Amino acid sequence: MAERVEMSFKNKEVKMWFMIMAPFVIVGVIALITSPPSSRYIPFLILMIGYAIYYTWRFRYRKKKKESDT
Repeated sequence: MAERVEMSFKNKEVKMWFMIMAPFVIVGVIALITSPPSSRYIPFLILMIGYAIYYTWRFRYRKKKKESDT
């Protein structure tokens, strides 16, 4: 059976998601509001960069956690 995920700030992955993604979402919304219609792809790129940073961190964190458990 699958492992349960704790969706609270006790979980380090949830904390890091908010710490990384909240600033990227805020900057993305500001970029969406202020950018001209010809460059509407910039907010999307900002969010994708945030996701890439988070999932890179998550991959390394889980790998390190797995190595320390064994």
